[in-house]
Amino acid sequence: MKYNILLSLFLLFALRAVEAQQMDLNQCIRYALDNNLAITNKNLEESLNNELYMQTKRNFLPQIYGGSSANKQYGRSIDPTTNSFVNHDFFSMNFYVDTQLELFRGFSRINSMKFQKLNLLIGLEESKQKKMEIAFEVMNHYYDLLYFTRLHEIVQEQLRLTILNTEKIKTMIGLGLKSESDLFEMKAQQATETHNLLLAENQYDLAAISLKSLMNWPLSKELNPVDESMENTIAIQPSADRVYEAALLHMPSVWKAELDVEAAGKQLAIAKGNLAPTLTLGGGIYTNFADSRKEESHNGLAEQTIPFMEQWSQNLAQSVYLNLQIPIFNRWYGNSQLKQAKWRKTMAENRQEEEQQKLYRLVNEDVQQLNSLQKELDLLETKKEATQEAFLIAEKKLDQGLISIIEFYTAKNQLAQAETEWIRTLLQLKIKEKTIRIYLGEELF
Repeated sequence: MKYNILLSLFLLFALRAVEAQQMDLNQCIRYALDNNLAITNKNLEESLNNELYMQTKRNFLPQIYGGSSANKQYGRSIDPTTNSFVNHDFFSMNFYVDTQLELFRGFSRINSMKFQKLNLLIGLEESKQKKMEIAFEVMNHYYDLLYFTRLHEIVQEQLRLTILNTEKIKTMIGLGLKSESDLFEMKAQQATETHNLLLAENQYDLAAISLKSLMNWPLSKELNPVDESMENTIAIQPSADRVYEAALLHMPSVWKAELDVEAAGKQLAIAKGNLAPTLTLGGGIYTNFADSRKEESHNGLAEQTIPFMEQWSQNLAQSVYLNLQIPIFNRWYGNSQLKQAKWRKTMAENRQEEEQQKLYRLVNEDVQQLNSLQKELDLLETKKEATQEAFLIAEKKLDQGLISIIEFYTAKNQLAQAETEWIRTLLQLKIKEKTIRIYLGEELF
């Protein structure tokens, strides 16, 4: 019964591995970026910022608008076509086309255009930053899944060896070389490792769900990480200062902080411009019609309303004007906006310095951890090789009856622990190496 359960576990995991789609780290990252809703929203924000920027350009064009009105007057009224009083009802219409062009307002429109362009660039950097954050999250979850895949393989191999040794013990008991207590020890160990296998599979499933959710991958569809090379080498050993200098040139968070300072400067210029006078050039064309305006008929016997098109031409008027508006008192609103803009600029400068300090700290921590993990991995590799040799010797001694089952399983468990620690440290090293490469400007996705 136990062997049927174990065989079912092996076959189930193997079948899932065959059916699952194999994807490497770059493919997982690209899939996540293509299907992540946060990235979709960032793309929409880019379109929005671009439209706002284009509108600031269009604000340099003149405004043109037209209109008309229709009125029915009763009793004593002024005829709009003659400005004289009339004592009877009449119908009138007015038509106009106006245009205005702002000539000067403290360069506010120019600074607004530059501000919106900076906002557009800030949005692009925010989008890059979001993509980088998602890439880092996918990378960590990807290596978590890879780690639990390897852990499952280690536990599975440990269980396979235990099953083989259990059969050996049964044979040795039949020959009188081992006692029944040794068999019970083996069965207890086998039950423990079966439980460990179930736990490892559960950890794998949870890691897979986390990665799928982040990628927006269908949870019902299997996904397996590509088995990466497990070589204990790193191709880069840079200094922290060199990595920091390279990161300053292209990291989105740093560029965004710098653009924020420039944008705050433009907001300050806009606030200053709003205190300046506004000069506007305008002009218009106007005409009207009223059925109260009469003329003699051709036979001179009666009066008739002057035709619409004739009144249109006769009443046509044009105007051109310059309008100068000087702000004198607006409840200190302009001065308040100026103060706020100055404070925002100072805050942006502080955030820029803070972002640079944060980057410097992260770079130093990552470089230090990279070097530390490399040294730790070298020691763990030596430990793994030693425990491998110790296990092989213990296995031979067990066959010869020179050691107990407990001593054998001590060596076996030490080997499993050494392999697990080595794989975990190696994958952590790979994460740090890729992180440093991103700092240096390499595009890994």
